[in-house]
Amino acid sequence: MTPQSSLQFLYTFDYFNKLGFRVIAPDTLGYGMSDKPNEPLTIEEYASVLPEVLDDQDVDRITVIGHHTGASIASEFAKSHPSRVDKIILHGIPLYTKEERKERMSNLKVDLSPKKDGSHLVNYWNWIQSRVGGRATLESCQMSLLHVFLAGENEWFCHHAAFAYNLEKTLLELRQPCLIISNTGDPLHYIIPRVQSLRDDFTYRELEGGSVFFIRDEPEKWVDCIGDFL
Repeated sequence: MTPQSSLQFLYTFDYFNKLGFRVIAPDTLGYGMSDKPNEPLTIEEYASVLPEVLDDQDVDRITVIGHHTGASIASEFAKSHPSRVDKIILHGIPLYTKEERKERMSNLKVDLSPKKDGSHLVNYWNWIQSRVGGRATLESCQMSLLHVFLAGENEWFCHHAAFAYNLEKTLLELRQPCLIISNTGDPLHYIIPRVQSLRDDFTYRELEGGSVFFIRDEPEKWVDCIGDFL
């Protein structure tokens, strides 16, 4: 259900501020209120805009945080611009096998075209509910639906980038301290052992329960989990 906009992290801002950190949370290109690309981009291209964001904000070095597709973008940024990244925090690692990537590539596009009876909205809402059940707030489910329809017919672009990206190669090249977070209700939780076998020098932490929307639904718990790493 990712990528989404910076609203995914909105409720964490106050908790980061209390720890003395400034938060910069840009929308992924094509989502939220950002510009819409006319063709699919690569993870490398999504990551390439981040130096401009930091320059605009007069920020030299950061701790970069990414969730799901954002984890791939954050990893690529840390690899490509190591002088600008002190630490890395990744939640939900899309380290798919070749077979998984191929299967997901074959199911990228969702029919979002409007229907007179509004069934396009109901159908997508029901799909979200089938994924998260009672493990997520209705507010977060609504946020996800609105993100998708705001992105429109090209909503699949960033998914395409994530499934085409060689994340394994990038993870092996990272040299900064890296914290890997997962919650047991996250659909990518099963991938954690793969990451551990690849990089046993990373720090790993697990949160109980939740869904793909854990960051928005449990912001205090999430920030508490990473506070000492920062």
